Amino acid sequence: MPVKYLLLLLFTVFSGLTVFSQVDSQATRGATTVEAGSVARQPAYRDSASIARWMLRRDSIRYARDSIRAVADSLNLASVKIPDPKRPNLFRDSLVRYYMVKGVDFQGWSRRFTKLSKYEEGRLRAKGELWVVAFIFVLLMLFAVLRNAFNKELSAMIHAFFSNRVLGQINKEENFFNSWPFVFLYLLFGFTIGMFLYQCGKYFQLSYGYSGVSWFFRLSFIVIGLYTLKIIIIKILGFLFDAGKIVKEYISILFMSYFNLALLFLPIVIAFSLTPARFAPYYIYLSFILIGFIFFFQFLRAITNILSGYRFPKVYLFIYLCALEICPLLILIKALRF
Repeated sequence: MPVKYLLLLLFTVFSGLTVFSQVDSQATRGATTVEAGSVARQPAYRDSASIARWMLRRDSIRYARDSIRAVADSLNLASVKIPDPKRPNLFRDSLVRYYMVKGVDFQGWSRRFTKLSKYEEGRLRAKGELWVVAFIFVLLMLFAVLRNAFNKELSAMIHAFFSNRVLGQINKEENFFNSWPFVFLYLLFGFTIGMFLYQCGKYFQLSYGYSGVSWFFRLSFIVIGLYTLKIIIIKILGFLFDAGKIVKEYISILFMSYFNLALLFLPIVIAFSLTPARFAPYYIYLSFILIGFIFFFQFLRAITNILSGYRFPKVYLFIYLCALEICPLLILIKALRF
């Protein structure tokens, strides 16, 4: 019995010592850790700016989380909630109202779709007249006949426009103005100028009582008739004033000018017919320059030849210029409605 009490006493003492030693070691280790921490880390004090930045960063993170949560909620609603199949479809209803035929009125329904956009509407392509090209080919054939069959006479007429010596030789030939080269050149002059006037009228969209081939032939015969009448009037004036030699020389200068004018206008008429209409103003201005140059050159040449051998009042010359040189040009300009 005493032995049991003795063993119980020893176990109690040993247990108490063990517990005390563990508590003491933990206290010692904790004290050491606190002391080391107090030595290694000092307390930090934050200013207002750093605190504001920290609060802003924390708020932005919270706002980002809220926005992500809102997007997730909207996606959940879109994926979970099925749209109402009975809701009205405004686009489909508008198409049905627009394309539906009411009261079997197909004509009224078709009038809705007659208005096309500028990308769908067509325009007729402007085309030239085929007979114009055909007649230009005839003019070229006429010039080819002159070039091959009457090459000598054609060269003499071209050189007579610039040389008084060649012009004097032509005046000495009595039958020159009754020959076939003269007739062909006169026809070439009339039809070439008539074609040019016809093309100018087409470009300016002038309307007359005639059109097409008939109007072209009328213009050509008007040109031939006017200049023939001018030559006849000059001959009558020469007969009345007994100035046959002067009149003959002056008429020769006029014929040389007309024939060379026809040869110069033939390429312009061909280009006028075969090129687009946007080049027409250039051809018209070029023709005015050529007409002005030829008439000024022939007038200066005639006046030089006449005044060098004859003396007469200058008022007669002025009346002649106004009546027979300037007036026909003004009539043609008025006919073209410039």
